[in-house]
Amino acid sequence: MSELSKNEMRKIAKTFVRDSMRIGERGHDAVRILYNQTDLSCEKFALMVEEECWKAGAHTLFLEYSSRRQRLKYVLSPEDSLREMSPFSEAIARRADVLIFIGEEDEPNWARGLVNKIKLTAPVREKLHEITDRRKTRWAYFGWPIPNTARAYGCSVNRFREIFFRSIRKTFSKELSRLCEFYHDALVKKQSVRITSDDGTDLEFQIKGRPVLVDDGKISREDMARGDVGVNIPAGEVFIAPLETSANGVILFEKVAIPGFGKLDGLKLEFRKGKVVKYHAERGTEIFTRFLQANSGEKDRIGEFGIGTNPGAAYTGGSIIIDEKIFGTVHIAIGNNLGAYHGKNKASSHLDLIKDMRRGDVFVDGEIIMHKGKPKRW
Repeated sequence: MSELSKNEMRKIAKTFVRDSMRIGERGHDAVRILYNQTDLSCEKFALMVEEECWKAGAHTLFLEYSSRRQRLKYVLSPEDSLREMSPFSEAIARRADVLIFIGEEDEPNWARGLVNKIKLTAPVREKLHEITDRRKTRWAYFGWPIPNTARAYGCSVNRFREIFFRSIRKTFSKELSRLCEFYHDALVKKQSVRITSDDGTDLEFQIKGRPVLVDDGKISREDMARGDVGVNIPAGEVFIAPLETSANGVILFEKVAIPGFGKLDGLKLEFRKGKVVKYHAERGTEIFTRFLQANSGEKDRIGEFGIGTNPGAAYTGGSIIIDEKIFGTVHIAIGNNLGAYHGKNKASSHLDLIKDMRRGDVFVDGEIIMHKGKPKRW
């Protein structure tokens, strides 16, 4: 069964609002819900989420989104307007207790040809990150399979929806919890990580003193006390912010999708003292260049190391929220890692890059924890 039934959707919406986001637990939260308007099932689920928020006593702001409208905004807006902080965006950042996005980009490459205009908004995006990080605003990206997105990624709509809904179901499973627990324990209180593969990958970095974070679909009270206030659903990863100047070596990513910019094949990055000093792709090098040009701050410095733990996830061709959760993969992110990541990079972007580890290994303090994509008991 691929589609979610109405009863399943209602149950997931309730679990998401009450258990994942803890809405209503500390008073009458102000919740902004942004959803992709191009898919009726996404709207249906978003309305259920809003209704569950109301039951919890929350005040809601319900807004529509589409990438095509986002693109049109950049096309039509004068440059001086793009440089300004939107008073509405600022008010939401300063007042909302919870920010929820439900959906996907309905046009993944919406930013093509708009690099210069998007770059004008980078300082504003950084400022908004600073405001919500300082306020410890709870946030959630609840992925939903948008048909136009599937077509853009070259994945059939039926397959896309099947992967998404299977991953959502697995989010709340004991199997996912056990995998998260194993990799959390393998990284906690350790000092160094090394990733190797028979494709020439050999990257090492330090993690000493950084908290090991678990995305298991819930913000626990302990998470909130630490300021770990974000949730991705589908969930399923264990992640950490490496020491920002410690990464050295090379790593190859077989398939890369950069939201708004396009897809690359065979992207090879060389890190030195934490920063990307060389890069080349078998196809699409110019796409990566345009992405870097469109952003500001520490956009090309290591920001995250993550391990996928969702057995229901499978490669979609570009949906990062699914692809980074695939059991048997790791991911490296470059860019912003303030706030919930507990890092020091300040940037207008955070780009996740997924690596299939079926031909590789992960070592922690010299001991192997993953062999060919599977957990390795010490």
